[in-house]
Amino acid sequence: MKRRANLPVLLRYTRSSFPYLRLGDVAIRCMVHPGLIHRFVRLGLVDPVDLNDEPEKWRFERDVVPQINKIIRLRNELGINYSGIGVILDLLERIDFLETRIRDLENPFR
Repeated sequence: MKRRANLPVLLRYTRSSFPYLRLGDVAIRCMVHPGLIHRFVRLGLVDPVDLNDEPEKWRFERDVVPQINKIIRLRNELGINYSGIGVILDLLERIDFLETRIRDLENPFR
């Protein structure tokens, strides 16, 4: 008979019910210093939902985490400067929109 180990069950509280992330939460999820995210906001690469005077009160949508990770990859792996990253992000967004539009036009009864 196979012996089963009695391992503890770990329960984690998730904030999935909260629609927005605070600056510190985004920094933890991206594994960067909050100051770097603050810099991305100043450069216009990332936008908080509500831009208050105090960064501690900023709230971000959840999709900002992959966006920041993409910015970091473009900077670290390809050596692209931040203004170039802004152009690339805009172009990627336009490509995504156009691809969606093409799919919609090709399959109008979908």
